[in-house]
Amino acid sequence: MRRRLCLLTVLGVAIFAALAKPSFSQVGASVAQLNGSVRDESGGTVAKATITARETETNRTYTAVSNENGLYVLASLPPGRYELTTEASGFAKSTQTGIVLTVGQAATIDVTVKVASSAEKVIVTTETPPVEPTRTEVSQVISTTQIESLPISGRLFTDFVLLTPGVTTGRTSLQSTFTESEVTRISFGGMRDFSNLVTVDGADTINTATGSQRATPSQEAVSEFRVVNNGFGAEQGRALGGIVNIITKSGTNDLHGSLYDYVENSALNAHNLLQQGILPVSANGVPNTLRQNQFGGTLGGPIKKDKTFFFVNYEGQRRGEAAIQSPSLLRNFNLINQAKALLGIAPEQESTLKTQDSDRGFFKLDQQINKDNRLSLRYSIEDARSLNVLVGDTLDGGGLAASSSGHHNFLRDQSLVGIVSSQVTPSMVNTALGQYARRHSTFPGATGQPNLDLVNEVMMGHNFGVFDATYESRGQFADSLYWVKGSHLIKFGVDYNRINDHIIWPGFSPMRIVLPGVNCLVDFANYVQHVRNPALLPGDPSYLPSNPGEGPCPLALGAQNGPPLNLPPIPALAGPNPADFLNGVPVVFWPSPLGSGDTSVVDGTAATAPTFPSPLTWNNAYLPNETPNYFSDRNHGYVGLFVEDQWRVTSKFTLNYGVRWDYETGLGDTVNNYYKAFQPRVGLAYSPDKHTVIRAGFGLFSDRYNIGFFFVTHPQRPTKFCLVPADPCTSFYPLPGIRQGGYNATYALNQLPFVPPPSPFGKEPADAATALLLNGTYTPVALETNPFPTAKFPNGEFSTVGDGTVETGSKMPYAEQGSLEIDRELGHGLVVNAGYLFVSAHHQVRAENLNVCPENTSGGASPSATTGWYQCGSNAFGNFTPPPADWTAGKSYFQSVLIPVGLLYYTDNSGNSVYHGVTLSATEKVGQYFRLNANYTFSKTLDDGTFTTFVSTPQDLYHRSLERANSNQDVRHRFLANFTVAASKSKDTNMALRDWEVSGIITLQGARPFTIFVGHDANNDTNPVTDRVGLAGRNTYWGDKLKTVDLRFSRAFSLREHHKLELAADAFNIMNRDNVDEVDSVYTSPAFCGAAPHSYNDAVSKKIQNSPLSFIGACSGGVPFPNPDFGKPRKVFNARQFQLSFRYTF
Repeated sequence: MRRRLCLLTVLGVAIFAALAKPSFSQVGASVAQLNGSVRDESGGTVAKATITARETETNRTYTAVSNENGLYVLASLPPGRYELTTEASGFAKSTQTGIVLTVGQAATIDVTVKVASSAEKVIVTTETPPVEPTRTEVSQVISTTQIESLPISGRLFTDFVLLTPGVTTGRTSLQSTFTESEVTRISFGGMRDFSNLVTVDGADTINTATGSQRATPSQEAVSEFRVVNNGFGAEQGRALGGIVNIITKSGTNDLHGSLYDYVENSALNAHNLLQQGILPVSANGVPNTLRQNQFGGTLGGPIKKDKTFFFVNYEGQRRGEAAIQSPSLLRNFNLINQAKALLGIAPEQESTLKTQDSDRGFFKLDQQINKDNRLSLRYSIEDARSLNVLVGDTLDGGGLAASSSGHHNFLRDQSLVGIVSSQVTPSMVNTALGQYARRHSTFPGATGQPNLDLVNEVMMGHNFGVFDATYESRGQFADSLYWVKGSHLIKFGVDYNRINDHIIWPGFSPMRIVLPGVNCLVDFANYVQHVRNPALLPGDPSYLPSNPGEGPCPLALGAQNGPPLNLPPIPALAGPNPADFLNGVPVVFWPSPLGSGDTSVVDGTAATAPTFPSPLTWNNAYLPNETPNYFSDRNHGYVGLFVEDQWRVTSKFTLNYGVRWDYETGLGDTVNNYYKAFQPRVGLAYSPDKHTVIRAGFGLFSDRYNIGFFFVTHPQRPTKFCLVPADPCTSFYPLPGIRQGGYNATYALNQLPFVPPPSPFGKEPADAATALLLNGTYTPVALETNPFPTAKFPNGEFSTVGDGTVETGSKMPYAEQGSLEIDRELGHGLVVNAGYLFVSAHHQVRAENLNVCPENTSGGASPSATTGWYQCGSNAFGNFTPPPADWTAGKSYFQSVLIPVGLLYYTDNSGNSVYHGVTLSATEKVGQYFRLNANYTFSKTLDDGTFTTFVSTPQDLYHRSLERANSNQDVRHRFLANFTVAASKSKDTNMALRDWEVSGIITLQGARPFTIFVGHDANNDTNPVTDRVGLAGRNTYWGDKLKTVDLRFSRAFSLREHHKLELAADAFNIMNRDNVDEVDSVYTSPAFCGAAPHSYNDAVSKKIQNSPLSFIGACSGGVPFPNPDFGKPRKVFNARQFQLSFRYTF
């Protein structure tokens, strides 16, 4: 805060000084800027010269007048091609042609005028200089040429953002579920990929419920876009990472259009590493099936020349692709399906076809109302239908999705945007924007099966971590005013968004059963079979044998402090494992209560009547009449105010400074209102000569609240526990409070955790899970060791209550960003760049399980056999307190005996991250024949938490600093190059040799980190998915490097004047390298057996994979030998693929 106040003070002084000599360089989101100086042949400045920029394709004109220093600025120009005319009394008229402006560009073109002699005119062709001496932000344009000529699979043009330095694919959702399907996740400067801003023609295009982008226009409707990595001006906010400003195409005075079709088919493709002899062939066809067809057309032109223009586009997609299943699932495919059969659940499918069909429409109308006012209207829509989507492929707990955990997506996303640009005076331009957008996305589960998790390996059944529906409507109004005053461009404005969200999150419906490994699933399935038919004897054919290759159920005898010395053997006979007293060691979660009905009071005297059909089919996770239990509405909004001054101090030095303030409305029921999001920013550009510019900047940048988890804590209403049995119940036990008073957004969750034998309870988690599976409910029984016999508990005798909430004092996340960059033009067309970027983020959302004991003590859910149920960490009647100083190892700490407490899930804003990055880049252009863009980034990202899912909770709540480690976003080395080589288009060239073009993208990337997981609940905190091996930190194991080359070969054929047919073939990963995306990082043993593995295919990893499975005495101290599949690929990038296309333009 002191740093923020200091910077505000400095800015205040600067603004005061500026007003004494009342600028330009930082540009609006969707426009360009043209500035420069007017001088005579002797170098003297020319004042009061009239500068007119004419957009050559529409004949629109924009005018400015040079000041007393000869400086001029045209502050708000649509990107496009321009002719610049300069007229001054006593001088000849000067016209410069060939000027091309891109979105966000701050181009500087100086004009030299000659003394007039008989109405002389001077006409010259001018190229826009590649060095922008007045731009202070760190950014790069992806041009129309790159969008149209570079190879791209799926035509997701936003993938081209990855061509810029300091940008990588985001991994915030690695091993978590809160993500959206088929959306390119992008991390800028090591920040989380939910912390970016995407605008289309200046209109906000972010889905606030998930933080990802909404539907954007098709690639064919996009003209270009600018990627802003750092140093963006005060006009833009609500982003810690970067900003993508997309500009759509418009009509011109010439009628033009296109027809196109892009086809991919697996018949042309290679098999990837996981398809080579591993995937079974099923009745559904060849498992590596891929069929994709993307087709459409555009039409644009004048309705009335120089006045009214239109542009329309339609694009359709039809895609079918076989899902790649988890190697862990495929190895045990038959065994898992046999276990599911014993549980009464439908089997997994060998090959599931994922479909992704969509239709997009786009219409734009531009109207020159009069010479000073221009209107632009745009409507876009996307209808999408996707079946069997596997939710980003990775799920909370790290398990890869099986076919039963897929979801179907039905989407309609619409946006209507209007923009009015007005030349109020020759020195003042106002831009007003209005948007109304609606996004209706339903995402029901492909099945309603119980969620079976094999920890960090496979997820089956209804995915608990995604929203089943998100309905969002947005109204946006933004207005900005540019005022040119002398050598200043003063800009101020407002941005207001009003948003309504309606979310359906069924959470753990119908239930979640977490099991540490395949053989735990076998043990549990055999137990259920025994409950159904107690007369069955061990070895009966209806029982399942374990798979010795997967090892015994890891926690069958409980977690201990140190290596487990007496792991049970695989049973000799199929049936319930006599050494597994807990029958698979399930951790069970289910909603409160299971089924429909009034959830306000549950006294535990009778189970809620089940609403599932009998026998249970699990076609749906919940019935339609239960929907009110799971939905949440929120009306909220964003208010942003900004002011900035862009001061051309001298012809070589530009200073940009300003301040922004953001506020979020409608969140007061969850977090305290936060009014302190002031964000001072300053940037400078110094150009010692016309070929060099040095940029630097520093500022504060506030993010949005991640409100996805505001919704998660609202559904599944809190259960109330009757203090004294009565009908009606009038007094209640307080719920186990999270830091007492955290009831602002709370849900109650029934949970049965692991308890080592001898258990003080008559029933075990397996009993509850069995009852839930067979009957849809769990019958309550008196708690045998309950010290307060009047207490009643819902849904069973051994039911802990999980709790979840958001810290009411959470502040808005913000980042300190600093940058230094040098641009230098070497020769004609070659520009090199070196830069440094620093980003330090604070108040990031972070998850915790507050019910965890300190290390080397009895686990959070481990009761003392002699004293009854004692809970470590939570207190139902007082503030949260750690155990006393004299608390000895192995002794449980008495906190709450009234209501047994399980997982206390809590999110606050204690997260921090830091990024340091050095970039080198080069851009070369040789006429129309060769273009090259190349960049290299060396960076490091550290953080102390990835996100707010179970897999992200700290392992040691009392030493959270130990969580600081390599970030999921960390990439040490990344090199990107894209190029285009074109043959001559001259008719004098041999027909067979002309009109060819070859373009490509080369990607070389260093390894990315993974956490080495135990794969079971080693510390008994009821959350088995976060436990790490030994004292290993987060993300200590490095995966595979990424090396790909994509090429496009195309040939254009001129059919007649202005009509062209282009045929192209794209090859992706043309070298067919096996690029591994994710590795199996489940080690199984709670301690390292010898040296710790470090990276993919290192000597230790190979030794683990090539050693026979052994358990007792395999390593010193009796540590079991690790999982033989550790370090093997579990998810890979595509093998070589081909795409064929044609594009007809006129």
